[in-house]
Amino acid sequence: MFLDLTVLYIESIMSPALYASYQQWLDDNPGKADRLEGIVSQLLEEYRSAMTANASPIPSSDKAIHKSCLRHAQTTILFELKKEIGLTPSEAENASSIRADVFLRAIWMGSILITGSEDTSSPSYTPLSEPIKDP
Repeated sequence: MFLDLTVLYIESIMSPALYASYQQWLDDNPGKADRLEGIVSQLLEEYRSAMTANASPIPSSDKAIHKSCLRHAQTTILFELKKEIGLTPSEAENASSIRADVFLRAIWMGSILITGSEDTSSPSYTPLSEPIKDP
């Protein structure tokens, strides 16, 4: 239900081109070696704070977030990293980043609830017991 979000995980999901650009950026800027860790830590704190604000369960590991948040968090991290290293995000990446931010804000506002249930990672609905009849 809760998954660790770490630098190693983020590096493992980078495209080969982004990973190569990231490694070159690190070689060119050795003082930025901890920058990705900073971005990851900031996002973890934002998601965990949003969950706390709505009395959602928080895992004991300070590197863990709910699995329903993982895709949105990694989208934001990769977007911020690309900007940091000087790459221009595509329109699709920009749109994905906006959607991830909307998801995070919805947790803050309580319109997306994070619970201990296994069923919270994707939208669901309960069908009506009686179909709606035309008036």
